Amino acid sequence: MNIQDLANSINGKLVGNDEFFSIDGFTGKITFLNDAHTGDIVIRESIDPAGVEIAFNKNIACLITPDPKEGTVEAAERLNFPLIIIDDIETAKEYVSKMAEEEKSKEHVGLVKKVEEKIIGDESFSIGGITEKISSIGSNLTHVIDSSYEEKLTDINDLAEAVEGKLVGNDEFFSIDGFTGKFTFLNNAHTGDIVIRHWINGAGVEMAFNKNIACLITQTPKEDAVEVAEKLNFPLIITDKIELANAYALSHTIEKYSPDSTNVVITGTNGKSTTSHLIYHILNNAGHHVLTNTDSESEFNTLIDPMVSKLISDEVTENGALDYLVIEVSEVQGWLDKLMKNHAALMSEAANPKVGVITNIAMDHIGLVNSIEDVFDEIKAVPEAIGDGVTILNHDDELVMKLDAKNPFYTSMSPLDEENAVCFDGENIIYNNDSILTIDELPFKGNHFIQNILSAIGACISLGIDLEVIVEGVKSYKALNRRFAKLSEDPLIYDDFAHNPDGIKATISETLKLLPENQKLHVACAIRGSRGVEINQLNVDALVESMTDDMVLYLSSSNDVVNDLNFVEDDEREVFFNTLNRNNIDYTHFDNLSDCLNEVCSKADINDIILLIGAQGMDPAESLLKDIK
Repeated sequence: MNIQDLANSINGKLVGNDEFFSIDGFTGKITFLNDAHTGDIVIRESIDPAGVEIAFNKNIACLITPDPKEGTVEAAERLNFPLIIIDDIETAKEYVSKMAEEEKSKEHVGLVKKVEEKIIGDESFSIGGITEKISSIGSNLTHVIDSSYEEKLTDINDLAEAVEGKLVGNDEFFSIDGFTGKFTFLNNAHTGDIVIRHWINGAGVEMAFNKNIACLITQTPKEDAVEVAEKLNFPLIITDKIELANAYALSHTIEKYSPDSTNVVITGTNGKSTTSHLIYHILNNAGHHVLTNTDSESEFNTLIDPMVSKLISDEVTENGALDYLVIEVSEVQGWLDKLMKNHAALMSEAANPKVGVITNIAMDHIGLVNSIEDVFDEIKAVPEAIGDGVTILNHDDELVMKLDAKNPFYTSMSPLDEENAVCFDGENIIYNNDSILTIDELPFKGNHFIQNILSAIGACISLGIDLEVIVEGVKSYKALNRRFAKLSEDPLIYDDFAHNPDGIKATISETLKLLPENQKLHVACAIRGSRGVEINQLNVDALVESMTDDMVLYLSSSNDVVNDLNFVEDDEREVFFNTLNRNNIDYTHFDNLSDCLNEVCSKADINDIILLIGAQGMDPAESLLKDIK
């Protein structure tokens, strides 16, 4: 297939080059940009000019995206590099996956033909020899997998019952040897795998059939999905609670691939990612083999799909047994505005943790929950899920202290008279009445980040890690992307992911402490798009509460950098305008983030401070600033 046929098949527009870029075209692999090699195809949710240049230098076949950022098309045309712009990324993934499988099939046929030729031409060449060699290779790859667990999922009806699902199409696993693989995504699936998807249509069922996977699990069968499953006699499990399937996948994967690892879960409204990554860093820095679903590049932390299960099985298969698993769990989760009840407890229990961390309880995810009491209800069962393990609790949070933990360990920003506790006295981190770290030794000084450090230290103490190792890990830590990241010195520019009321207030408060006398703090805030009026009302209220005479406020709808899932609606924008006007607070609004950043940089004095806050609407700011400053 040529590239124009590919573009036509996925309803895409081809720019930059009308041929695959690599010499041999598409050689049969779909992957991520950071993992790509010559001949691969990369499909991304979005791409910027720097990404096109990386793809060009890696000599991949082509890039496919629904969201080319500003300057991306021009970069593709300048480099004569093929870029396909699409509307539906799922269709593209499924089509290109099918294409890749066909390429693999061609390679397989060629290999079989060569083997047949070898058998005919050399009587000493034996199938038994091949089988023995393959068996030897397989044993080397799977020596870390718990072989006793292989027989624990042989009946598809047991799986359907476990996820409270209805089985249609076939009452046995489809692949000949049953479920022999991993829980994964349709585009990555191979023979014997189980695929979990929020929705599936007839074309998806047919693709699963052709891939010879064990079965499909979905919450929403669309169009002719059921009819195709029945026609093909292919097993499809339909459940009203897809979270049960993902929890089952996580539990199964850990028990099969990582039965001897020590596991940690982290939940709460704020600070989960930083706490998770700091725990990971301390353990990794000590020489342990650790996996986390939160890293410096990406955050596969929602557990609403089989990504974490896939990460675990892939990591163990490729790099051997894990010592520790550090899993971030969203405190409130949902799909299509429907709350996944008790998600945090369900996933925490599935992870079988020795230590659990609850950072705080505050408002977020408005629409899924409507009050702080609702958030508390979603978290209150987590200590029970942690069971006999240690639960790290934020002593300064009134709601957290209402939780009933069997083995608590406390953290606090004030001295504590507790045996199992680590605290901060304003100058030092204290454990067992001794200072273990001074404020000058910490990687960041803001109170909410120090709270995260305390949680990570408490978790590692509870894991039995030597105190010297913990201290060294904290000292050498570098913050996650967009966690009060310093982007510039003159003027100082800080970029933070603050996107809910508590995060906004804490981040502004910490930044004001750094502001020189008689200087201004310029706050650029990205309005949260497609999240509803309620969360934006709470966010603008937090801004109003935080405003001082030293602050200048800028708002951005970020139309130039967000996709349809994060587009700011009129009522979301108006709630900001109305609230600020009612409180006589001056502000400047920009439709585009690039214009907003240009204005902020032009207005700020060299001794002022610029603070960038917000979620997806502020994510590209660092990249955009490179063209401004």
